[in-house]
Amino acid sequence: MENVKKVTSDEEQGRVNIQAYWKVFWRKKFYLIVPLILSGAIAFFGVRYLTPIYESHAILSIEDKNILTPTIEHYVPESGTRNEMRDQRFLSIIETRVKSNDFLKVVVEELGLQRSEQVQRYFENSSGRERGGVPIDELIMRQLVGLLKRKIEVSNPTPGFFTIGVSDTDPATAYVLAQHITESFIKVTRQEQIQGIRQAGAFSDEQLAIYKEKLESSEKDLARVKREMADSEVEHNPVNSSNVNLARALEQTAGADADRSGIALKRVRTKLVELLNVVPSSDKITSDETVRNCENKIFAYGEEKLLRDLSGAQQAPEAPEVYNQAAAALRARIDAVAQGEYSSISSDIRPLIIEYFYQRSLNDYYSFIDRKLQSYLDQYTKNYEMRPGLEREFSRLTQEVETNRAIYGAFLESKTSARISEAVQTTNLGMSMNIIERAQKPLSPIKPDPLFIMLAAVMFGGVCGLAAIILTEYMDDSFRSIDEVERVLKIPVLGTVPKMAIGFEWEKKQRGVMIVGWIVGVALLVAIMSGALYVYAKQLQSSGLGIELKEDQSATEVQK
Repeated sequence: MENVKKVTSDEEQGRVNIQAYWKVFWRKKFYLIVPLILSGAIAFFGVRYLTPIYESHAILSIEDKNILTPTIEHYVPESGTRNEMRDQRFLSIIETRVKSNDFLKVVVEELGLQRSEQVQRYFENSSGRERGGVPIDELIMRQLVGLLKRKIEVSNPTPGFFTIGVSDTDPATAYVLAQHITESFIKVTRQEQIQGIRQAGAFSDEQLAIYKEKLESSEKDLARVKREMADSEVEHNPVNSSNVNLARALEQTAGADADRSGIALKRVRTKLVELLNVVPSSDKITSDETVRNCENKIFAYGEEKLLRDLSGAQQAPEAPEVYNQAAAALRARIDAVAQGEYSSISSDIRPLIIEYFYQRSLNDYYSFIDRKLQSYLDQYTKNYEMRPGLEREFSRLTQEVETNRAIYGAFLESKTSARISEAVQTTNLGMSMNIIERAQKPLSPIKPDPLFIMLAAVMFGGVCGLAAIILTEYMDDSFRSIDEVERVLKIPVLGTVPKMAIGFEWEKKQRGVMIVGWIVGVALLVAIMSGALYVYAKQLQSSGLGIELKEDQSATEVQK
């Protein structure tokens, strides 16, 4: 048995057998050939009966004559984004206008389409339909306006140029409609431009008022910034960029002196509390006029010394004497007041009281110098931080004032000169239009495209054939060869039964199912292809206006 057994490696099982797939496709080649032939034949004969659609179009050039005068245009530069936005705006304006009900009603009435015999006959035949109480003339107008909306196409092929195209089953009708719609659009637009001339004066007055208000507002802001810059430049602060480092060093020294004085004051106060259990009252000493005068002399000396140190000037020889005399006078006056105020206190403790009040005055002096220096530094920091912002604001406001003044003068010039007639031409639509290429009678249809339809039909047939091959092969679970039996069941085949001449019963049933499947598949393919072509043909046929227009014919001729 082992000599008969056939072994298949895992590598061979995972390998794609192209020959096996080719055998499957070759065995079921009619599943692919028949749909290809049927779809191609249906498309070949069907496109011959499709209604051709012709298109005629005119090309317009749009020139944006801005209402701004040349002086104002200098401040409003062109850009690619602005041009694209302008073209999009013009495209929306043109498309909205030519597809509006009022405009198309004018076109229908000028051509007399609503009174043509073909249209009247159509609605007379359909008079039995429900009209909802709407007069037949209004129904005819709505029908024609709806048809024209579907026929008109507006596009922007290149910047500044726009096309107005009209399609119809009749080339002459497409040409007449395109030509008339384009000319009517130009006429209506120019009428509105003439009407805009009367609004130019009001527009200029409005703009003058707006920019006058802007100019006054920007001038007020500029004056405010100038005052703030002038205030920041006042030389009342002795600390500047040249001595700021010195000021910071002096501030640290003054802070250290204030701290030492505070420590000395605290030490004396602690001793007094230990001896008297309370700090003596200072009302008599602090309210004494001589004490206040001595303290003021010491403070004045300290401020003058601080200003001299910041300015870099040398100290006067008599300056320390002033301080020493004021300090000695202060101590003497405190001693005199304390002798009378605290006479009941022991003479041993009284010098400590005098020292306490004297140290407190010195601590106030050093704290005053420290606060003064800190205020100078804070003011310098504030001015230093504000200066760049004020300069930027000053520059911006100066430019804004100049721009507003120039625009205001330009509008004033536009109002008082002949340029207003030029600016007025662009109100409302804001454009000047010229017909670059007039509509022409089309010679060849734009659709349908027979080659494209046949290629699409052949591709559809091929896809259906491939799908049929894959589906039938997937649903077929029978074995086709001895190798397939051994590969799937993994057992050797020892023998086979020869096929009978009359065939097996299950083969006859399978053949019948296959015939029925072929009939159903072919019928379904033919129905789908024919239905699609029929729907497309009806759509093309419904694109026609139903009225044959001729070149240069009047409304009366259309009615006849």
